[in-house]
Amino acid sequence: MKSQLTYLLNNKTTQGMFILILLIPCIEIIQLYIMMNPNEIDIHPAFAFFLAGSSRGHITQILLLWFLPVLSLLLGADSSIQEYQTGVRNIIINKIGKKSYFLQKLAISFILCFSTMFATLLLNFILVSIIFADGTYKMGLNGLGSLNPLFDFSIQNPYLADIGFGFIACLMAGMAGIIGTSASLFFLNKKFAYPAAFFIWFLMILPNKSIMFVFQPFTEYGFEIILPIFLVFSLIVLIIVGILYLYEVKYVKE
Repeated sequence: MKSQLTYLLNNKTTQGMFILILLIPCIEIIQLYIMMNPNEIDIHPAFAFFLAGSSRGHITQILLLWFLPVLSLLLGADSSIQEYQTGVRNIIINKIGKKSYFLQKLAISFILCFSTMFATLLLNFILVSIIFADGTYKMGLNGLGSLNPLFDFSIQNPYLADIGFGFIACLMAGMAGIIGTSASLFFLNKKFAYPAAFFIWFLMILPNKSIMFVFQPFTEYGFEIILPIFLVFSLIVLIIVGILYLYEVKYVKE
């Protein structure tokens, strides 16, 4: 697993996607600065955090969060396709076994996507804390009164809310990577793997109880809504992995 992870870290495409993902929330900071500066509004750093989605249009959130599985594939979750096309896949499987190959691909994808999201949000958190250091404006949300325990806690402890939702976002990114890797392992073809991964993810964005609620601090949604969404999503990912494992490891013969 170490050698495969090292290969991805040295891959130019992986490095380029990592930098791109890092830069997307930085665009959000520029948008916020332009939006707030003419009105002389000093936004609170916690509410300038990327996941808070305080800018107009939420374009950067859409680019990063809606397309997470596709970005994860470009980040390296599609490495099994590349290995299949070059013939390296069979060599690795003969060396470590199909079960280990399957599990390593999923683990590497989760670690890579989790770490990328962690680095991205950490950089964003540091930058907004510096740029909007003296800000106190909470987007008017502190005047809404009590909505639910999670909202109340988040308004009173905005930095803790950012950290908590940031960690959940990292977990979601890791699972998005697993979806991308699962599609790659099943189809072994980019033409099918990319649309399939996006389709699965998008199906969970569309419902009234969208997985996007799990990413957003300072909303009206409490634990009674967010926790079931997160658990159902996690269960779906486990089911996908379980079915793929049975199919690829137990039934498909190379």
